[in-house]
Amino acid sequence: MKIRVETAALTAPNISGVGHYTRMLTNSFARYSPPGTEVSAFYFNFLSKHQDPILDGSVKHEKHTLIPQRLFAKLQSYGLPLPYDLLSSPVDVAIFPNFDRWTTSKAAITAVVIHDLGYLYFPETIEQRNLAHLRRRVAHATRVADLIITVSESVKSEIIAEYGVPASKIIVTPIPADPIYSQPGTINVVAKYNLPTKRYIFSIGNLEPRKDLPTMIAAFRALPKKIRKQYSLVLAGGKGWKTETTEHAIAEAQAAGEHIIRPGYIPQEDVPAFYQQADLFCMSSIYEGFGMPIVEALTSGTPVVASDIPVLREAGGNAVLYAQPKNPDDFMKKMLSIIADPQKARLDMKTEVQAHLNTISWQNNTDRLIAAFKEAIAAKKHRTN
Repeated sequence: MKIRVETAALTAPNISGVGHYTRMLTNSFARYSPPGTEVSAFYFNFLSKHQDPILDGSVKHEKHTLIPQRLFAKLQSYGLPLPYDLLSSPVDVAIFPNFDRWTTSKAAITAVVIHDLGYLYFPETIEQRNLAHLRRRVAHATRVADLIITVSESVKSEIIAEYGVPASKIIVTPIPADPIYSQPGTINVVAKYNLPTKRYIFSIGNLEPRKDLPTMIAAFRALPKKIRKQYSLVLAGGKGWKTETTEHAIAEAQAAGEHIIRPGYIPQEDVPAFYQQADLFCMSSIYEGFGMPIVEALTSGTPVVASDIPVLREAGGNAVLYAQPKNPDDFMKKMLSIIADPQKARLDMKTEVQAHLNTISWQNNTDRLIAAFKEAIAAKKHRTN
């Protein structure tokens, strides 16, 4: 089987969550597919100005250097049928990991990854330009793609409800953490990033409204004063969009003398150490597609407090303490129950953590996807004969 994955998300200077998923998905086909499977990564790299994706050595790189991706994306966004693969060889499956199914002329079947429907349920939390693009393109992708890949049963149910897609057309791939999170970090976080305290609570993700960081900040500020003197709240990640409320909450807390730290985007090689050296990881989101940071934190051996919403329960299972969304007092109590004795919290949750992580693997995801691809290819051949 020949599989082509569109990997444009891996050419950006700062890799997003979609980018990390794209890398893991592409590498998983190279590592776990049956013998004889050929995997290629397709991307635009106009005049070779951007970095090429870092992928497993067996993945073949295919790139367009004469057409800017921005131009292609603009044409694609407005439904102009310019096949991206006119100069490429035929494949059995073309996979598009970033919500939008591109026009293709060389693939037997296509699959598009829809990570979440936040643009439908929380449009106020989405960047305006991106919101218009998602509204135009995701509905189209659900109609024309042969298969839809998503990352949780919660999002699968949402796609069925919103777009009338048959359940048999959707494959769920819960996201395991990269193995680097189970390996010892290579830096001393406190020293390298000049944290004002030796102990800290960690959170990572772009600053955007659906992360609801003001609830987390309010919970931190409600901790006993003695605890707050010993701890920093480290909010890592890029700036994102519609950040005014979050930035105001950060500035207000900092002005009051709280240790609220914004290191910005953290290089990938440093992220495992941030998780591992934290006493607690916190995620206060009101909506997610899956909740990948929870799995990364658990893989790193770090206790987690997260919003009690269905999708985060999928990500964390019984290995996480859940707090009522948008309830700083409940978050504070759950935080305090862990940081009162972080080592005990780690030991108490170890069995539950391992049991939960054992249910999530890229081997299982790859097997599930390859089986779905074969079935869809056979069905399409049957319809055309």
